[in-house]
Amino acid sequence: MRLRHKLVLGVIAAAVPTYAFARMVRVDEGPPTFALAGPALGGDRPAPPAAAYLTGSRIATVGEDALAIDADSGALVLVDRTGKLRAQLAIARDAGLLAYDPGAKLAYVVDRAGDKVHVVAVGAQLETRRTFATPAEPYGIALTPDRQTVLVTTIADRTLVALDAATGAERWRTPLGREPRGIAVSPDGKRALVTSLATGSVEEIDLARHRGEHIAITTPAVRCRRCTPGGTSFARGSFTATFVGNALAIVPFQRETPVQQADGNERTSSYGGGADAPVTHHLAFVGFGKDIPDQISAQVMTHQPRAIAWDGARDLLYVAGMGNDTVLQLQHASQRTITEGMTTPLLDGTKACGADGIAIAGSGDVVVWCSFTRSVMRLHPVDRKRALAADNLAREAGPSVVASRMSVAEHQGFVLFHHADATISQQGAMACASCHPDGRADGLSWRIEKHELQTPLLAGRLVGTHPYKWDGGDKDLTTSLTMTMKRLGGGGLDAKQTAALEAYVSALPAVRTPGREPARVARGKALFDSAELGCRTCHDGKAYTDGSKHKLTSSLPETDTPSLLGLAASAPYYHDGSAATLEALLRDRAAVHGMAETSHLRDDQIADLTAFLETL
Repeated sequence: MRLRHKLVLGVIAAAVPTYAFARMVRVDEGPPTFALAGPALGGDRPAPPAAAYLTGSRIATVGEDALAIDADSGALVLVDRTGKLRAQLAIARDAGLLAYDPGAKLAYVVDRAGDKVHVVAVGAQLETRRTFATPAEPYGIALTPDRQTVLVTTIADRTLVALDAATGAERWRTPLGREPRGIAVSPDGKRALVTSLATGSVEEIDLARHRGEHIAITTPAVRCRRCTPGGTSFARGSFTATFVGNALAIVPFQRETPVQQADGNERTSSYGGGADAPVTHHLAFVGFGKDIPDQISAQVMTHQPRAIAWDGARDLLYVAGMGNDTVLQLQHASQRTITEGMTTPLLDGTKACGADGIAIAGSGDVVVWCSFTRSVMRLHPVDRKRALAADNLAREAGPSVVASRMSVAEHQGFVLFHHADATISQQGAMACASCHPDGRADGLSWRIEKHELQTPLLAGRLVGTHPYKWDGGDKDLTTSLTMTMKRLGGGGLDAKQTAALEAYVSALPAVRTPGREPARVARGKALFDSAELGCRTCHDGKAYTDGSKHKLTSSLPETDTPSLLGLAASAPYYHDGSAATLEALLRDRAAVHGMAETSHLRDDQIADLTAFLETL
């Protein structure tokens, strides 16, 4: 692993409109200033513009039209300049991202559930020309600069695969870390960056050697009024990245401080035990040139920055926040003089947008895919000779172009799960998706009720697995959600909202399992089923849980039996996260003891049992 260093700079305190926050960008640590500035970031001149297909997204521009893939309905939609639907094509529900080749007029669209990429001809109609097979659960996608290779990240199999853009034949593949998501390629085609929800790093892939290495995202120092000395922050929830020139990449992420205070006097009704926001949002500026520092991070008020796009013709960077419906603009994005531009709200009256994709039209218009309304919002200057500024901005919200496949309650819960406001949490600092991005888990253990408690996986693991919480103290999901809202410190949800949130999280699709050697899995299952180990004594039935509480050697008086569904995606293990891997759990190398006796198992048996557990 290569650790990159952080250059400390100052604070951007911009004059912002009344709808924006007093400070939209803060460079982590250091004295006040009005720019990221100095010899800190890119070059002396703007970097040459780069093709949009180097970064995967939910939306791309086709001239002045917009092409978007809606994860809710699974439809690929072509939307005209006014936001009206021109054409649509069924891909698959819970689809991944897309990349559009304007020269060939082909869109490469990820079918996450079907393990394939759809190659779609884009014209007056949308037509699938062919499909390419991928490893399990593809998500992110990008093209190389010559448009000859398609790069795809896969979640379950944790693989980056390179496919021939014409035939779909696999050229090479390389392993990735846990929970990979977005991918971006440098304009010179030398490297790609792959982001992650749960590893605290991005992976730099050498595209010539087909090899990768981890680049740790350096998180800013903990700042809170009553923090435990040495409190640690972690980078999490990175869905996307983009290059601005060959030597600088920008990666949005969130900083999480799961243990702010643990001295016995901490607040028990909060996450982290402290009084300050335990989750903040940042941009990592990752340098690769000899004259550019390795890494700088800047805090932004763009909550859950899920999408990013660079307007290379104007050297403007746009970051869209799904959690608070804002778009942040950075000016001179590839230069040393990078500064904050405007921040634009995306609320359409009372309707939340849920910004999940952003792209730049040739005219300089910014188009945003609104996942909540399944529509395209367009931001553009009224006077084409002037910049996209607050006093010269028109916002056009198009109509819903495709129907949701969720029930009314599920859709309301979908919005509640991702939206950050004072109803959900104190000062709107957190959303459910903060710790559970994509319905998964952030891989951390939080200080809650004077215990370190691991963030549980939600997707596919809630129905029929009561009681809830690690101590089994919540008899049903309604009770559990109500108690979670109290811990978040917001105004609280009413009964209808709680029911909607319950409907949404209960309907989250099950985690896809990685491919494993069938013979090894069969041997592992035989061990799991054996009376000698007795795993099924507690982990039986459809959900692999007995729904009971047990006394174990741990920090809790009693521990709820967790479901084993989706185990491959729920590390670390045990209520305190003290087992970093399944192997550590099976070798009894954690703070919890008293389960099955596995110390006598041989290395090959441990490997077999691990393989079986990863397929649950």
